[in-house]
Amino acid sequence: MTRKNLWAPKGLPQESNQRGSIIVTILTLTIFLAVSISALAVLATSNVSRARGRILLLQAQYSAESGADAAIATLNNIDQNYGGTGATSVTVLSTSRYKTTFSTTVTVGSTTKERIITAVGKVYSPVTSSTPRFTRTIRVTAQRSSTTTASSMLSRNLLTIASSVKDVQARDIYVNGYIVMNKNITNLYAENITVAGKNTGASNCSIGGTGNLLKPTSFTNPGQTKTKLNLAFNNCISPPGNTSNSNFDVSANQTNISTVQSLYIPWSQYMDSSYTNAGSCTDWTAGASPHKIPSVPGSKATHYPDSGSNIATSCGTNGDLNLGSAQYNISSNVHIRASLCAASGCNPTFYNPTSNLYFVFVEGTINFDQVKTASGSGPIAFIVYGADPASKSSLCPTGGAVYIGQQGNNNTNAPAAYFLGINGVCLDGTKFDAMPGLGGIAGKNLYVATQQGQPFYLTMDPNFPTSQIPIDLAWRETGYERL
Repeated sequence: MTRKNLWAPKGLPQESNQRGSIIVTILTLTIFLAVSISALAVLATSNVSRARGRILLLQAQYSAESGADAAIATLNNIDQNYGGTGATSVTVLSTSRYKTTFSTTVTVGSTTKERIITAVGKVYSPVTSSTPRFTRTIRVTAQRSSTTTASSMLSRNLLTIASSVKDVQARDIYVNGYIVMNKNITNLYAENITVAGKNTGASNCSIGGTGNLLKPTSFTNPGQTKTKLNLAFNNCISPPGNTSNSNFDVSANQTNISTVQSLYIPWSQYMDSSYTNAGSCTDWTAGASPHKIPSVPGSKATHYPDSGSNIATSCGTNGDLNLGSAQYNISSNVHIRASLCAASGCNPTFYNPTSNLYFVFVEGTINFDQVKTASGSGPIAFIVYGADPASKSSLCPTGGAVYIGQQGNNNTNAPAAYFLGINGVCLDGTKFDAMPGLGGIAGKNLYVATQQGQPFYLTMDPNFPTSQIPIDLAWRETGYERL
């Protein structure tokens, strides 16, 4: 017996009703899937577009940062007064799809040792577009600072001790190239010696020659009892050679010794806008000794004759200032656009009435037969920009932009004076009438040909504040801001 479906609508078979329900379900699912796929496609396209936008915006930021880095590199290596690219854009990257550029402006910050770099990075897409699609602006603060300081004796190349020398004494010695002593009676005393190079013609010697290494009778650093040698290659003075002993700690053939890249110290590092032009160089020549520099104490009128660069022919005789044997009282930082005693050696005395370190920036050269600092003088650092003169080449084989000689019985006694030459420093036949005789010396090359005095040998004052003389000055980023 066949059972009928009592729930089926009248006049409509059960199978037809089921087929209609399935079609409706399929249509509903198809519409849902179509909408979902469409939404996913739109979302995917949107995500790709946003991702590409983020990448291009990031490229704009990278371009701006490249501009800031380029500005700092230019300040360090090409032009310390660099003002940026201005309205001129520099292309960083150019592809078939887009190109990136930067432009920069560089302005003086709150001090002469600070620069504010504003860099704008732009992305053009497509590459032919004249209007940037993305722009990013950053502001970077850069300050000129140093990572190291001077030593009692510092050379960017060679320290040569001539055959006439008996003793040389210094607290710290730092040499990029090598040290050579030319006579077996030469004695070199130092607390610390660092040499970053070698004499390739003499068994790869960082220290070589026929002299002797000796430790001082006393040390400045508490607890130190041995001279420390830190050498990139061999110590060819034996003893101690490359072996430590009771007097020396020797570290030879070291691979991590850095070199001094620059001795340049611009006068603007210490002389800001509060220092004014003296108008001429008469403070150095007018009236009787002692001469007050500046003539009006506290005036800071110590640009002689002005704040320009290089030798000024209006100072002295065509840019050569003869100091004679007068005394000069230095009571501020000084910038003088002249050579000191270039035509004829002189015998000046300097005096700093304070305990502060003052800098004397000399645009030319120094030619002293002797030099003294008055008793009780505070420290004075002479920073000499001039080139090695040809007239000293026969006396100073490695250069003598700073030259201290010996005329007759005149003896040097300047423990409060430090001489830093961008080029060579030469002590030629120099005699000393006391120990210590100098505060220290630094230059591209150091040539020491001193003589026995009364008897006093070349000794650097271990208490001179060399830690206040910056070496390897460079502009470095100190602040970053995204605008």
